[in-house]
Amino acid sequence: MKYFTLALKILGGILGGFMLLALVAFGLIQTSFVQNKLLNYATNLLREELKTEIKIDRISINFMGRDARLYGFELEDQQHRKMLVVEELGLGLDFIRLFNHEVKVTDAFITGLSAQLYKPSPDSVANYQFLIDAFKSKKATKKKPQTGEKKQKLSFDVEHVMLNRINVSYNNQKAELDGLEIDKQRDDSHKAIVKGLSYAWIQQTKKGPVDSRLRLSKTEIVGNQSKWHLTFDSLYYFTDNHKPRKNVGKPKRGFFDVGHFDIAAKLDVDIEHVAKDTLVAAVTHCDALDRGSGLHVTDLHFKVTANKQHANLRDVTIKMPNTTLTFAYANVQLPSKKENRKLAYTTSTIKGTVLLKDIARPFSLVLSKFSLPLQLQTNMSGDDDNIYFNNVLVTTTDKKFSVKAKGNISNLKDKYKLHVHFDVNQMKAHSGSKEIIISQFPVKKFMMKQLHALGNISYNGHFDVLWKKELFDGLLKTETGDLRFNLGLDEENKYVSGKVSTDSFELGRAMDMPGLGKIVCKANFKFDISKPRTAKMRKLKGGKLPIGHVDAEIEEAKYKLIRARRVFAEINSDGAVAEGKITVKGKYMDMLCSFSFTNTNEMQKTKVKPGIKFHQLSEEDKAKKEEKKRTKEMEKEEKKRLKDQEKAEKKLLKEKEKAEKKLLKEKEKAEKKQRKEEEKAEKQRKKAERKAQKEAAQAI
Repeated sequence: MKYFTLALKILGGILGGFMLLALVAFGLIQTSFVQNKLLNYATNLLREELKTEIKIDRISINFMGRDARLYGFELEDQQHRKMLVVEELGLGLDFIRLFNHEVKVTDAFITGLSAQLYKPSPDSVANYQFLIDAFKSKKATKKKPQTGEKKQKLSFDVEHVMLNRINVSYNNQKAELDGLEIDKQRDDSHKAIVKGLSYAWIQQTKKGPVDSRLRLSKTEIVGNQSKWHLTFDSLYYFTDNHKPRKNVGKPKRGFFDVGHFDIAAKLDVDIEHVAKDTLVAAVTHCDALDRGSGLHVTDLHFKVTANKQHANLRDVTIKMPNTTLTFAYANVQLPSKKENRKLAYTTSTIKGTVLLKDIARPFSLVLSKFSLPLQLQTNMSGDDDNIYFNNVLVTTTDKKFSVKAKGNISNLKDKYKLHVHFDVNQMKAHSGSKEIIISQFPVKKFMMKQLHALGNISYNGHFDVLWKKELFDGLLKTETGDLRFNLGLDEENKYVSGKVSTDSFELGRAMDMPGLGKIVCKANFKFDISKPRTAKMRKLKGGKLPIGHVDAEIEEAKYKLIRARRVFAEINSDGAVAEGKITVKGKYMDMLCSFSFTNTNEMQKTKVKPGIKFHQLSEEDKAKKEEKKRTKEMEKEEKKRLKDQEKAEKKLLKEKEKAEKKLLKEKEKAEKKQRKEEEKAEKQRKKAERKAQKEAAQAI
């Protein structure tokens, strides 16, 4: 018992000594003196290893409070530029759990981080590469576990993270973060709140650099594992190419300009699954406004499943203040330069109600008062340079106006080669609907009375939109007749010109001139649509007529009881007065008629001055006369030739009939002769028989 008690005393003394040493060591490591000594030692080791300047003001390790802090950290790159600066870094750990291979971070924070990273060109070395190389070279070789031995992995658990005043720049790109706070919830999910996250960069375009910036004022992220919900409360996107907006000096052009985006948006996103190559998510709400152009998407929602090659969108809805479009799906092939894959897409049928004034300010100011709802239906497909529209159907809600078409937009990347082409299979407009549609545009309404007189109309043809030029071609069917037309709008020189022709058109009914009947004609026209030029002319002369010129050639026309052919008409209008001249050409006399009018709605009041012009036979008429003479001689020769040919054929037929008759007569004569010879031979035979019978009888 005495030795046992002595052993216990010795063991107790040893343990007490170890505990005293541990307490002394623990107390010493808690002092700033020891911590600074350790700090200087570690800093010098890093300087020697990285061969650059490192500075740490001080560290604080509190084992009782279970946290460690670092203050005033600075790291230079190998060109002696400050690459990384951290004002304060803190980490709280549950040290006891380390024995169970668990890393539990109770609290982590960084305040005042600034990083300056450079890599001037793809072939140059980044200023941070030496750090990567240093840590790569010092990686310990992993010890392979023995057979049957399982390696126990560390598990990580983070309760709270906070970042404040983070600033990172990479070449011409800059990222800033005012604050980030991540908290673990009771259900083991995490909640993150991001404040003041911004990213600025310079886009290099064909027209020069464009400063771009994306800013998230507040973002909330809640989720667990791969399922997350993201709420972007205030998202802003800016671009500035340091040039005037595209519509400066162009009053008809819209405000949309990719070089001057100023977009404010709110967005809700559900991420259902995310993996290395797969994403399944849903945009449940999006409200985005480009404050520069006025383009406003009040709601956008869809579901997406994507990988590196494809993205499939489902249940897509796009809403604007007065517009709603929906489609069931869209399949998108994602572009990749590495795999030589281009962007391509196709959609199901897009349906919805459209109010064109929703896109007036961004794209076309002329639509600013277009408040007539239109029903739209189409299928869309395309690639990075083309868009194709199939099965296009546009109707008004009352179905009195409808358009069926298909078309495409090509060369999207080059505005000078951009080409919009549409084939209009059928357009129908009932009486009254076309006037309502025209009234939606803030333009001067010329000849509306005449338009109304056309009644129900239909059209089929095509149109093309090119660089500063629009071309239209087709057949217009009306209740007053059909018109074939071809016209073009020269946006550069500001003229509209073209051709019109008809085989039967009731011009009198259309122009409110009862005495004028149907006409067959073709005409060329050219009108001035330049506002400065026409405004100057109207200021000088006044008037409300179009300014332009018309040449017409009328093959046939009827006015009251007079029927005329080969009528030539010419009309010139200066905006105030339209003056015209009609010529009915004859061989030696032309009937002339000059007229003028100031109002297309009062054509019956047109002032007419008749006239007659005598002239010698014109060269044209002489040529026609000679042509007629030659034609007559040729017809006479042809008639004689036909008569001689008919006579020869008749004679030949007669000779043939005579020969056939003679041959038939000779045949009949030969047959008659043969019958006589046969009858004579028969008689002789019978006579010989009777003679033989008689001689036989006498012999008996």
